[in-house]
Amino acid sequence: MATDAGPIGSVGVWHYYAAVGNKEAKLATLVELLHALQATCRRPLAICCSARDSLDSLVYWLLRTHSFAVTAIHSDLTDKERELALAAFKRGLELPGPAAGPRQDPSEGEPASRDVTSAGWTGSFPGPGPGPGLGFQARPEEDLVNVLALTDVCLKAFPKELLPLGISLLVEFDLPPSKEVYMRRVSALFGSGKERRSQRCVVIDMVEAGAIGAFRNLESFAASPVMEMPVRVGDMFAP
Repeated sequence: MATDAGPIGSVGVWHYYAAVGNKEAKLATLVELLHALQATCRRPLAICCSARDSLDSLVYWLLRTHSFAVTAIHSDLTDKERELALAAFKRGLELPGPAAGPRQDPSEGEPASRDVTSAGWTGSFPGPGPGPGLGFQARPEEDLVNVLALTDVCLKAFPKELLPLGISLLVEFDLPPSKEVYMRRVSALFGSGKERRSQRCVVIDMVEAGAIGAFRNLESFAASPVMEMPVRVGDMFAP
């Protein structure tokens, strides 16, 4: 599998894909991928979704692992709440969660501290900050990976002074429907071409079996060739 640096014209972006059978497999594969990244290169990352439904399902699955500090930014938050949440993510802060109590899996009785249902989290957290992910605190010795989950609508509304985020890993949970959306994701999260050259920026696309047409469209406007994800995920960041 190809793991070499992108060709001339990639402007500091290396692009990979993971093929999955359906939406449920996509969620399970993503969690496995994040655990593998957590064990090898431990990088904060952003996950982009096209719609709120996808975001809800994604955050629900991530919360069940108790392995990630999740900042979820969605349209139910005010502009100020989104800005504060984004600023907190950039600072790498873990804001205090609810009152201490026994940690509990949302599939077992009442949720531990946030309103989590089988349809996804309901956006019940009231204010800014890393959102529902902080409702499930890991043991003190565990070092949580920071994950920013957001929709394209919110990404479009972010103030320019808070961008780029300066992260080096973007997971496109939903394929971008257009070149405009793709470029907005890349520029908002990674920065300009000059900023991308200062670090190895990686994009991973989760491609369902029925999304081959959308994937071919993506290949036509992506900043670099879209390669199959290597077996050893750490190789994506190897110099």
